[in-house]
Amino acid sequence: MTLPNVLAIAGLVFGFGFVVFFHELGHFLAAKWVGIKVEQFAVGFGHAILAFRKGLGLRVGSTTKEYERRVKEHLLQKGERKGDITTAEFSAVAVELGLGETEYRLNWMPLGGYVKMLGQDDLNPSAQSDDPHAYNRKSVGARMFVVSAGVIMNVLLAAIFFMAVFLMGFNVPPSMVGGVTTNSPAQQAGLQVGDRVRYLDGDYQHDFTKLQLNTALVKPDHPIPMLIERDGKFINLTVRPRRPAPEEGDFLVMGVRPMPDLAGLNPKEYVRADNGDGPKIDETIQILPGDVITAVNDKSVQAQDYAIFDRALQASGGKPIKLTVRDINGKTRTVEAKVSFEQFFGDTPFNIGGMEPRPTIEMIEQASPVAGKLMPGDVVEAIVVNGEQQRSPTIGSFKSQVQAAARENRKVDFVVKRKGADDLTQVAGVVPTFRTGQNRRGVGVRLGEETQPVVANVIADSPAARAGVPRDSLIQKINGKPVASWMEVNEALKATDGNVVITAARLDPRTGKPVAESVDYGIALASAEIEGLKNIRYAHELLLRDRIEPRKTSNPFIAAGWGVTETRDLLLQFYLTLQRLAQGSVSAGNLMGPLGIVHAGSKFALKGTDWLIWFLAMISANLAVVNFLPIPIVDGGLFTFLIIEKIAGKPLSPRMQTVAQLVGMAIILSVFVLVTYQDISRLWL
Repeated sequence: MTLPNVLAIAGLVFGFGFVVFFHELGHFLAAKWVGIKVEQFAVGFGHAILAFRKGLGLRVGSTTKEYERRVKEHLLQKGERKGDITTAEFSAVAVELGLGETEYRLNWMPLGGYVKMLGQDDLNPSAQSDDPHAYNRKSVGARMFVVSAGVIMNVLLAAIFFMAVFLMGFNVPPSMVGGVTTNSPAQQAGLQVGDRVRYLDGDYQHDFTKLQLNTALVKPDHPIPMLIERDGKFINLTVRPRRPAPEEGDFLVMGVRPMPDLAGLNPKEYVRADNGDGPKIDETIQILPGDVITAVNDKSVQAQDYAIFDRALQASGGKPIKLTVRDINGKTRTVEAKVSFEQFFGDTPFNIGGMEPRPTIEMIEQASPVAGKLMPGDVVEAIVVNGEQQRSPTIGSFKSQVQAAARENRKVDFVVKRKGADDLTQVAGVVPTFRTGQNRRGVGVRLGEETQPVVANVIADSPAARAGVPRDSLIQKINGKPVASWMEVNEALKATDGNVVITAARLDPRTGKPVAESVDYGIALASAEIEGLKNIRYAHELLLRDRIEPRKTSNPFIAAGWGVTETRDLLLQFYLTLQRLAQGSVSAGNLMGPLGIVHAGSKFALKGTDWLIWFLAMISANLAVVNFLPIPIVDGGLFTFLIIEKIAGKPLSPRMQTVAQLVGMAIILSVFVLVTYQDISRLWL
């Protein structure tokens, strides 16, 4: 691990500790304010590593025994007391000796912290004290203030952290559209690459993170007003955010990506595949770290002219785009950027007029069980699982069959068409053991669409289904014009007036080659279907860096306002997530435990100090919400007890409080086990 990584992780650990410290500091200061004796102020749980007490100084371990011994010895020396010592007498002697009543301690398990007040024990409600400075002797209002102070401090800390981030500069992508998924809410709303979203549902969108958060907060399936800036003009649009495919999450999205620059990734963060210990970049990648694109189809461009590149991409008809590239050493070269299809939004598989293509192998992971067996460029002609063969699978059926074989511990055979080979190639006995996601196994390959227009599947009620185009057939002509690729099929179909004749030939299952006879399939496309074909977008495979526009202000009042707004939105998102969890519209799989938080936090920490502070602000805000849920054992549960006491005029019985605390502890432990299991599954299983 490099020094920057170590420093980033150290900053994360220190930041977590500070968030917990600030929470407990709230309880401590509030207790002192209302005159409650605080016996311990601890960061972490378990035995003390270090402890400090006024009059004794810093000690390894706890100061409690030494503190008690000194007080008792002083009383014995004075001869004033031989029996039991009351709490009030103990405190008076400690003051006389100049000993502080509070032990400040750092415990060995840094997963939280606590403030131990006289007369207050979460696990023993009957443990009360007759000392006037005890927690149980204070008014309900004073105790409410003490209980809620930790949550208040966490909310304040989140706002302060956000304020600090905006004063130093938050390096985030702007609220610009850098990519639009086909058939997404964004495309249906009329958003275009290069648009800058200024307002969403009346809220100003400072950056892309803000846009994502606010999109997740809107009501499902409701039209949301949006003001965008396009080429210096302001346009009002309406968008209906929806949930994406299940594997992509449960939260509402528009189907947009952040704006990239016409430049490669940061060379300081990425290395070539044969050198270094950072994230690897394959040498076959067309745009390398440090590269800058200086021309698109011989038209000079700047790094910020990505919208020009996207227009060339959509007008390419699927043909490669000529790029002039200057590398990190100033040398210039020409690149033919490959063009592919943009994937469809949601559960709809990619298709052209209802026809799905076969998968091709685009990339193979180093630890893949098919490494050295399958090759990039291989077209999957057939899959065999448990003796059952499926010819011409789709990308979706490829994934589902391989995953099913992994769950059932079965081997998979692949029949592929390899470039330069006359005969089909068989790769037999593959065990799908490569981890592809949470509790999912596969073969560790990235799939793309085959170039040759072979129909792997025909979607029901589609134009191709009405025409009777059979699966496992090769499209040869559209309206008499030869087509050799899915790109040409797409371009030919969307250029028609709606009257289409598709000429196709069946494939021989033994050779994978078309039979001699061809068949014409006629169909009349509706205007909406032609429009749907025109909406199919092209994509590229270049690794480009995200555009960064620091969100920054030198005015502390503006920064404070931004911090308050950001904190409010995070609190709302968390409560909304809990509501949708209860409704079942958001999966509990989205919850994250300590391992997941550390893993996510380490990624943010590596992005820079600004992102680390932003992440800690988010954690502080979320901690406030979790702590104030009405669950016994946490602050919200204790506050609920106090509300009941205020209404009833007396506290719940110690027995009822004990039962409630045990139930609360069981809930907390159950949730902890659940999220920890999910973290382990998400990261390793």
